[in-house]
Amino acid sequence: MFKKSFIIILILLSAALLQVAQTWNSYNCYGAAVREREIVTERFIDLTRVIEPTDANDLRKFVVHIHDALEETPGKVRPKGQWYVMSDVELMNHVGTHIETPFHCLKKGADLAQISVSQLAGEALIFDLREAEAEGGVTLEQVQAAAEKAGGVRRGDIVFGQMGKTSYFSTAALEWLVAKGMKLMGVDSGGVELAHDKTHANVNHLVLFRANIPLIENLANLDQLTQSRVRVYALPVPVKGLDAFPLRVIAVES
Repeated sequence: MFKKSFIIILILLSAALLQVAQTWNSYNCYGAAVREREIVTERFIDLTRVIEPTDANDLRKFVVHIHDALEETPGKVRPKGQWYVMSDVELMNHVGTHIETPFHCLKKGADLAQISVSQLAGEALIFDLREAEAEGGVTLEQVQAAAEKAGGVRRGDIVFGQMGKTSYFSTAALEWLVAKGMKLMGVDSGGVELAHDKTHANVNHLVLFRANIPLIENLANLDQLTQSRVRVYALPVPVKGLDAFPLRVIAVES
């Protein structure tokens, strides 16, 4: 009798374990399907300008010198027909889509190696300022209107500006964005500095840099975004003692 009961218990236990395994497998398959759908619905937009190598005499130069990689390893012989190269790159670091750190204008400001990674990724608000025109830079009122249309600036946001005929900001507009808690700024123009300022006192840069806010210049493809709030990844190499460098900027819509 005991033996028979034991066998029945084993059968029931096996059936229960089989049911658990099937349920777990179904859950995993469902979870994988959900994750796959989530990945499919994400859209990646490259906001980076492609850099074309230049002549060595260009002001914003980016010169690429390609050489045989085996020059670095004497005594080795490359098989015939094999392509194996390394490159020396000579550049002016403010070229293409690039990030500027506080060290650009502040002697004791953070350099590329000191900018927190948390500042370089997160939610970004996209301002459409293509129709904004003003003699002294995009005005406070124009920026506030663009922010409201995009859903409002939250503390810790990245802010990207799609610029128009007026390609820079008024100082009051930048001060307002800093006060709202922006952590990183970017524009698809050549900068935010006051075009009418003949002293090159970097007034607008300093508004950002004194608040430890890096600036990205020469973004691309902001017109390809379909959402006003996206996730952004803007990651330069962390070089000690360097104020600026080209970087890759990616936006993700979901």
